[in-house]
Amino acid sequence: MSAAVVSFDIPATAAGRVRQMVEATNTRAALHGLTGYEITATAPFLADYRDPRTGEVIGKRPTVTVTLTGAVPRHQGWTVLARLDHDEEGETITSLFPGLDDQHAAAAREYRAVANLCHGCGVARHRTATYLVRNESGEWRQLGTTCVEPYTGLPIKGLQALWRFNAIKDSDWDESDGGMPADLRVPVEQVLRVTAAVVAMEGRYYSRAQEWQRVVPTAHQVEAYFFDRKAGSEWRAAVDADRDAAATAAAIRAWAVQGYGDTNDYRHKVAQLAKSDTVSPRHLPTLVSAIAGWRKDQERAEVERAAQLSIAQGIIGQRHTAPVTVTAVIPLEDRHYGYRVQRRNLIKFQDASGNVFVWFSSSADVPEKGEEVELTGTVKEHSTYGTTVQTVVTRCKLTELQPVAA
Repeated sequence: MSAAVVSFDIPATAAGRVRQMVEATNTRAALHGLTGYEITATAPFLADYRDPRTGEVIGKRPTVTVTLTGAVPRHQGWTVLARLDHDEEGETITSLFPGLDDQHAAAAREYRAVANLCHGCGVARHRTATYLVRNESGEWRQLGTTCVEPYTGLPIKGLQALWRFNAIKDSDWDESDGGMPADLRVPVEQVLRVTAAVVAMEGRYYSRAQEWQRVVPTAHQVEAYFFDRKAGSEWRAAVDADRDAAATAAAIRAWAVQGYGDTNDYRHKVAQLAKSDTVSPRHLPTLVSAIAGWRKDQERAEVERAAQLSIAQGIIGQRHTAPVTVTAVIPLEDRHYGYRVQRRNLIKFQDASGNVFVWFSSSADVPEKGEEVELTGTVKEHSTYGTTVQTVVTRCKLTELQPVAA
């Protein structure tokens, strides 16, 4: 018997099923006295995954290479090299024995088959399949199914069982049910690029915690871009058309990587994801959320740069009015007066020139960070926090700024 080797790649998630099918096939072949194939598999590696519709590489998938090693059965010098399937239109499809070497495979393909012919019994009748056999002396024979075993001594049912290895090799092991594979890993740089474009289109980042507001979280939209084949082509095109998204993505990734080893678990996890080439669907939402942290740091740095220009405003003891932006709302420890609880917040403001105002507020009406208001309050003191000069105000009144007429 000559060696037979069959190698093929499958998704890593299918390795167990393939092994079970090989074992079942070997068991069936053994019932007819034939030796089965040994199976080995490599460690998982990432291989390109192409969209079945477009052929475009859209990500990578954990993959293993399976190798089946056995031997082509031989008896008294005879081997069965191929099965010849004959269709109604007179065409013949050659199916080689699993793992046949190149020399015998080429010879089998060159053989000119004759439909309905059987060299064994010589009976002319309609046959959907015949088998091509060869003796070590160089003699070729085309045999009908029932003549293979009497002529060669090889059990046809055992051979048919081994032929299943070709079906295993050629099977579609993708269980995506029409969508993208659940284990598809997508490039980190592309995830961040799409995230930046989606946020630019929406005007802000939406977290999963905001689903109750009936908005689509940013992570859901990014997932749809990569994994939802029903996502609109026009929407995808709009995402891809954002020319600034790639540069923003690079900045987000650089910021995220800086958090590697941070004592904050979230920052370290985001850094781990950003350092990788690809990300799995399971961790995609965490990577997408990096844009929110990056933006907060950008805004904080901008506020801090502006604060370096801060100078004392107003006269202590007098009322002062200024258009400002709320830069921080920090809850403070509550004060207790008997059964009454006074809730307090430290609210920071900044005007267009970078001047910083601070209000220790017990008001129930608390503004939101980023809100633009007109601040009127009594200047309590001028102080310095770190290197920043700030104006502490009290008994404040906040008025919504009216848009300036064009």
